Amino acid sequence: MNKRLSVFAVACLLSANAAAANGDWTGWYIGGHAGYGNGDSEARIDLGGQWSIESQQLRDHVASSWSTDLDPSGSAYGVQLGYQYQFQNNLVLGMELDYSQLGMDDARRTGLTPVPSIPSLSYDFGNSIELDNKLALRAKLGYVINRHLLFATAGWTRVDAEASAGVVSNGGYNKLGGRSDRVDGVEWGLGYEFDFGNRWSLRAEYLRTDADDLRYDTVYQPGSSFVSPAYTESVRQDVDFSIFRLGVNYRF
Repeated sequence: MNKRLSVFAVACLLSANAAAANGDWTGWYIGGHAGYGNGDSEARIDLGGQWSIESQQLRDHVASSWSTDLDPSGSAYGVQLGYQYQFQNNLVLGMELDYSQLGMDDARRTGLTPVPSIPSLSYDFGNSIELDNKLALRAKLGYVINRHLLFATAGWTRVDAEASAGVVSNGGYNKLGGRSDRVDGVEWGLGYEFDFGNRWSLRAEYLRTDADDLRYDTVYQPGSSFVSPAYTESVRQDVDFSIFRLGVNYRF
């Protein structure tokens, strides 16, 4: 009888230790994060208006030289608040709201460069992109192994973005366009979190954001030539980027 009780007690102790080892991720949590972001922002230029009377070689040169791929990069830090529930099979479901302050930007200027088909004509093209505030609401699905939580996440995001495009020629052509707006998009990612006790955990994650394009037209600057009839340029610039970040959470 005593032997049976001993076996039962050991089994209960092992079960309790296993449950403790797996931890309990259920509940609210709050925390902060910091990391680094890198993007790929394509700027594409469409020519209209009086550009139709110019040679195909000139139009192709302007469109291809002005269009570019920018790589905004920089810091990303902020706070997060979430709730998650751990099931008996160690699956975890949750929702998270986070805010990040982004310091990601990129810009380029070509300098006055001659047109191959018209060596006497030179253009200087410029483009820029800047990413600032980001708000995101994502669902989370994870699995607990001992004190480790592996998870995937996906949801909605909104980003403050500002872009511009300009051109100056040695013939006096001078135009500039830009737009500053909040763009919506989808965000998804993968992460790992370690419970180091006393309700604190350390997290590492990768997030990818695919947001809506910024669209705008250029306008003539004071003193520009060829004002009328108008040459027109429309710009489409996408807002896509990735963030690698570390974070710490406190469950309450």
